[in-house]
Amino acid sequence: MNIVYGVLLNFVIGMSAIYLSKLEVVKTFHISSLLFAIILGMLISNFTKIASADCFQSGIKFTSKKILRLGVILLGIKISLHDLQKLSLLSFLYIGLIVLTTILVVKYVADKMGLKEKMGICLAAGTAICGASAIAAVGPIVEAEEDDTAFGIGAITFFGTIAMFVFPILFRYLELEPRFYGAWVGMTLPEVAEVVAAGGAVGSKVADGMAILTKLTRVLYLVPVSIGFTIWQAKKIKESSAGKNKKVDIPYYVIGFLVVVLLNVMGVFSGYEDKIKYVGNIILTTAMASLGLKTNIGKMVAAGIKPLVVGFIGFLVIQILGVIGAHIFF
Repeated sequence: MNIVYGVLLNFVIGMSAIYLSKLEVVKTFHISSLLFAIILGMLISNFTKIASADCFQSGIKFTSKKILRLGVILLGIKISLHDLQKLSLLSFLYIGLIVLTTILVVKYVADKMGLKEKMGICLAAGTAICGASAIAAVGPIVEAEEDDTAFGIGAITFFGTIAMFVFPILFRYLELEPRFYGAWVGMTLPEVAEVVAAGGAVGSKVADGMAILTKLTRVLYLVPVSIGFTIWQAKKIKESSAGKNKKVDIPYYVIGFLVVVLLNVMGVFSGYEDKIKYVGNIILTTAMASLGLKTNIGKMVAAGIKPLVVGFIGFLVIQILGVIGAHIFF
């Protein structure tokens, strides 16, 4: 199979998304290139016949699996020893508690509302950890469909974007202490871009630094969460009569993510961090384009308002836990 044409299509969409995210009129809103890539991919897939051409199919499939996993691996470059040393053990564990509690609550609410199980998992992981990146890591593990991942990313980004603008207003109106505010932002907003925007919008280096620190700590919990869902998926397959001869895929890319984290902590990438982050963003954005190209808008509309309701409840839960944690530890 020739994967070149499909990969190039995704790459062009990905670079277009990055270009759009850097436009001055857009930079004010700090909208992630990942979201732009999904939207562009969906528009092309649902309103043109380009993505359905046979010459693109194998490349789109390759990008949505192999290249996506490489993007997840390179996320590890964002976490450094310098960052981790600023946290106490108790605050580190509490952030883990936030992640676990949010996942359990969102999944429970999604099940009760009759949402598709795998869409509920995408919403849970994205809300608890790091939005689109977490969904990109967990989605393949539980074999979520592209519609599940796209709707999960959309619902989470919707509330995160609103909060990104509201938080700085609350900082000034409530006269919050910068360290508390930064911790609250980092422990609750889904996307790294949203955390950077809300943390830096108040003109305090303390708030900005604390927001990024607590956010990256949440990203680190991508490893145990991915392992947990791998075990969950293996159990589901074992219990299924149709899956007796089917094996669960071990998420080696999550192990790769951890290896990159460890190498970065050891200083192996010293001086090259920014370049690797840049390349990693291109790779992950290109992969998100493939998810958009494989997403059916009709199926998303058929899902109705339930995903948004579940996403909102998850947003409220993590806000409550974040405020408590920021007050106690920061």
